[in-house]
Amino acid sequence: MRVVRREEMRAIDKRATEEFKIPSMILMENAGRGVAETIEEYFEPEGLSVLCVCGKGNNGGDGFVVARDLANSGAEVEILLLGKIDELKGDALINAQIAKSMGLAIEEVTNEEAFEGMQGFDVMVDAILGTGFKGKPLGLAARAIQLINGSKAFVVSVDLPSGIEADGMMKEPEVAVQADLTVTMAYLKPCHLLYPTRLYCGDVWVADIGIPNTIIDSEGELRLMTSEDAAVLLPQRSPSGNKATFGKVLIVAGSRGMSGAARLAAMAAARTGAGLVYLGFPETMADVFDSSLLETVKRPLADTGDGHLAEGAADEILKMADDVKLLAIGPGLGTHPETVELMKNLLRKWKKPMIIDADAINAIATEPELLEGKKPPLILTPHPGELARLIGREAKKIDRKRLDVAEEYAKKWSAVLVLKGAPTIIGCPAETWINPTGNSGLASGGTGDVLTGIIAGLVAHGLTLAPAARLGVWLHGAAADEAVQDIGEYSLVAGDLLDYLPDAIGSLFADEDEEIYESD
Repeated sequence: MRVVRREEMRAIDKRATEEFKIPSMILMENAGRGVAETIEEYFEPEGLSVLCVCGKGNNGGDGFVVARDLANSGAEVEILLLGKIDELKGDALINAQIAKSMGLAIEEVTNEEAFEGMQGFDVMVDAILGTGFKGKPLGLAARAIQLINGSKAFVVSVDLPSGIEADGMMKEPEVAVQADLTVTMAYLKPCHLLYPTRLYCGDVWVADIGIPNTIIDSEGELRLMTSEDAAVLLPQRSPSGNKATFGKVLIVAGSRGMSGAARLAAMAAARTGAGLVYLGFPETMADVFDSSLLETVKRPLADTGDGHLAEGAADEILKMADDVKLLAIGPGLGTHPETVELMKNLLRKWKKPMIIDADAINAIATEPELLEGKKPPLILTPHPGELARLIGREAKKIDRKRLDVAEEYAKKWSAVLVLKGAPTIIGCPAETWINPTGNSGLASGGTGDVLTGIIAGLVAHGLTLAPAARLGVWLHGAAADEAVQDIGEYSLVAGDLLDYLPDAIGSLFADEDEEIYESD
């Protein structure tokens, strides 16, 4: 599903009207009707008391159409215009005049005294500020937003809650509508998916306003990963397949005290369908892994003597390259100086696909220019803290600008960059994906190791790196969503994901159409 930024939406509207000759009045009509029809999915319109609070721009114009359509369906509708009708222009003015001609009550607000009647409604429609807004609401708009939030009405925002910006925001908005429902036009916007703005949107529906499919299908690099996308990517299992058919993966992980990370990654790869999983680990930990992993082929590697991989392990790992499809490295690896040098040598010499996670990322952070030189096909899976060490930025700023950062560095490094968090962003050189699955239960130790294993298993199975990362992230979050239905977000631990991963995969075989994206 396509997601568009503010300037993209502006360009799309312009193409629709200029290239395809669709009158802007029709687009506004379709937008308002889409909002009204969505409200009718929640409420019986007959006798429903509705207040439409309209700004002076096109968002307000949409609000006039909403008011008219709900009134035609039997609702008792009033309109509050933040300004005067003769201050309106274009399509918004025409729709205000139509509403007035229909006899709908329009209160022109020029001071705060007119807000005294803003109580007692079943539904309030927020049509104050649209996708073009940036900054902080002021004056009458700010006061109207405060009164909407203070009401007991069900609040519906047109396109996005007034006070938030379409492309998302670095920090909490000072003044913004807290909507129960947002009906956005044609496409989702980043604000509907990214925190903190996502928390203001309530349920999010997308209204079809008549944008031609040729525009929808042909443009844009930003997408939302859906269950339909995941189902298409899921590799097929050949009934005559064998271990080689489904691929072999080498996972290099673990150090003294961090054997759990290696076990989680190895089991996740196996659970995702890899034909054979090799686990490389420090040789002094052989007893630990021999007694705890049944399905994995163990490969003890050169050890520093204290439970960390030695630099000399590189030769042993490189000798295995012909037997496997990829190398996944990093979970629980530690940052011993020899292990750091091992990782950098592998980045220089390994030729096949490589997934780099956790301490392997921290190792590269000591020489980040390696990512800009000759290297194998890469997936990197950092959380904001790990990426901060790699690129020299603050983790908090990365988190707030996660979409832009993932997009920037995926292109810079010509790699797939999985920036973990809420939501996880999958940056690819040609496009960027936002993942909607997952919950706060994933904010616990070891869940990232499971993700590494899932993606590794999918690459082993035959997917190329970008599709494997997209599907892996979706399945990882979906497994968490399945798990919390039984055990809750408080009690979810990384090992639970292994138990619920089969349910997440199985859900892709269900023949269900999801028409609604529901935010938190």
